[in-house]
Amino acid sequence: MNRILALAFVAIFAAIDAAGWWWFNRPVPVALSFNEPFPSVSFAPFRRGQSPLSRDYPPPSQIAEDLSSLKGVSKGVRTYTSLEGMELVPQLAAELGMEVTHSAWLGAKLSTNDREVEALVKAANQHPDTIKRVIVGNEVLLRNDLPAGQLIEYIRKVKARVRQPVSYADVWAFWLKHPEVANEVDFLTIHILPYWEDEPIGVDGAGDHIVEIYRLMAKAFPGKPILIGEAGWPTRGRSRGAAVASMENGARFVRTLARISKENGFDYNVVEAFDQPWKAMLEGTVGANWGVVDADRRVKFAMSGPVDPSPSWSRHAALSVLLGSAAALWFLLRRRYGLTGGMLVAALAQLAAALVVWQAVNAMALSFNRVDDVWAAVRVAVHAGLAALMIKAAGEGFVAGGEPAYSRWAERLVPLYGFAAIAVSMLLLFNGRYRDIPPVEFLIPCVGITAFALARMTVFGEDWMRAFAVGRLFGGATPGGFGPARQVTVGLLLAAAASPLSEAVALARGDDFVHSHPKLSDQLPLLIRSLWENQEMMVWTAMVLVMVLPFLAEHLLAEKGKGEGG
Repeated sequence: MNRILALAFVAIFAAIDAAGWWWFNRPVPVALSFNEPFPSVSFAPFRRGQSPLSRDYPPPSQIAEDLSSLKGVSKGVRTYTSLEGMELVPQLAAELGMEVTHSAWLGAKLSTNDREVEALVKAANQHPDTIKRVIVGNEVLLRNDLPAGQLIEYIRKVKARVRQPVSYADVWAFWLKHPEVANEVDFLTIHILPYWEDEPIGVDGAGDHIVEIYRLMAKAFPGKPILIGEAGWPTRGRSRGAAVASMENGARFVRTLARISKENGFDYNVVEAFDQPWKAMLEGTVGANWGVVDADRRVKFAMSGPVDPSPSWSRHAALSVLLGSAAALWFLLRRRYGLTGGMLVAALAQLAAALVVWQAVNAMALSFNRVDDVWAAVRVAVHAGLAALMIKAAGEGFVAGGEPAYSRWAERLVPLYGFAAIAVSMLLLFNGRYRDIPPVEFLIPCVGITAFALARMTVFGEDWMRAFAVGRLFGGATPGGFGPARQVTVGLLLAAAASPLSEAVALARGDDFVHSHPKLSDQLPLLIRSLWENQEMMVWTAMVLVMVLPFLAEHLLAEKGKGEGG
């Protein structure tokens, strides 16, 4: 191909690629502003590789460093355990002029509970000026670790031995289910997390929801002081109905929380100070991303001004442009292409590079330990491998007068992704509360392969079935086509139906949802609305339907061949 024309094609599509990265990552205006310190933030300074599950706790130097970083950001901190290194917090906080809401972690193991209670009482009595209040147990009733009667015994033990006000912390609905616990505490510590409600609340309605729940609790327990012990929003992870986990929504929620609390006189604690990677083991990606500071100790967003969805986007864009341009030039400067073929090779190379980098960035962001690192590397390698095979097929096949190039590996990888899409959709249906919705993991087999098939139609003049058919997509060398095309087609269609249905299933399983809407006539409209309310799930459903095309085309060609043979 003419060198100047090849360079022009590469430059044009590189510019489009860079513009796309800029467009989707430009700062998002958030009108709300609140530039005062938080009253309190949840403090659990676990970093990558540390976890209470493995008993790998933060060392004293790290606890001191992280607590010091919160000076000026928050007036105080809330702990969740009186052990595991948190014994240092009251003294460190006193030196920083910060207040502490100190806690004992209660669970099913009674011997550990006793040690927690003793450590809490000791700390409260040693630091009465710093520890302003204490909490005995966190979401014990939610987890069903202890019966209410046994929880009350622990509360009474602590109240008898400390001077500070004593509370217990749980999701607001569990106070209503166990009013007997409220009679034992000096103040209620309620958790209001609109994202996690059985009926998820979008960020735009989160402020009104907090006010509504606070007033409901004040009415149910008149005269009892209330602390909003947890209120926050995840910055990454799966969407739940209208509740979307994102950097923008995290900033919007925290600013809203600060504003409405000041307007209404609410006492509140933000969950949480730092992202905790270990929580991904229990709650998936979303569980690890509730902090206002990330795991690398970078502040995610300010309390005023626009929010950057991805501060590192320029580096990702540069890598995408470099890879796409190099791949395109490798073919365009070495082979003879017509105008259409050369343009499509340049476009596909740049598109593939962008999709691979996007998927790689996402895969690494979802990696929270060494096992995750290996799994992320495998996914990125397979994704990049399919992209490379696709560009190779285009580069070798789209030459002037050329024919489709054959790739045995590519014809195996496309069905692999088809089976994976079916499996993921079924997992979302049966157990999807903490499972990520995976559009970014399927960019190449969906967007890339579709673009490649459309390019084949343009270059070779094939009808859509021959251009898309999975057994002919990379040269048509699969003997007899792809055998189980019909079964995969049916499987993907069922997967596309199961994906939005998973939202309705999750909603119907919620105890609070059933309690709030006991009649089926009340439940049905909400269940139907949930089928399309989650936009991320709708994108995934559309992608699954697009991934049907190669298998449907293969099946139709096979049926057509049988008809002609008969």
